Amino acid sequence: MEPLSLLSVGMITVADYDKQLHLLAGAAIHVAAEEFELTPLEACLLSFGAGLAKEAWDSRGHGDVEFADLAATAFGCRFTIRF
Repeated sequence: MEPLSLLSVGMITVADYDKQLHLLAGAAIHVAAEEFELTPLEACLLSFGAGLAKEAWDSRGHGDVEFADLAATAFGCRFTIRF
């Protein structure tokens, strides 16, 4: 198993439920993007873009802006891809 895969598994065990949801959302977006035959890089960029969009939404007064949320969403693609 790759070291970064272990980090991915570690993210799931984080006690913060919000970060788990961000990680799973990023992974789901990545899997859906691959179903539309996007390359793994394009799918990861889509996950990252979704995280950016969510934090932009939060910055408009709809939640708390956290870099960790963006990182967890973007890291969701790593959960599904092997380099």
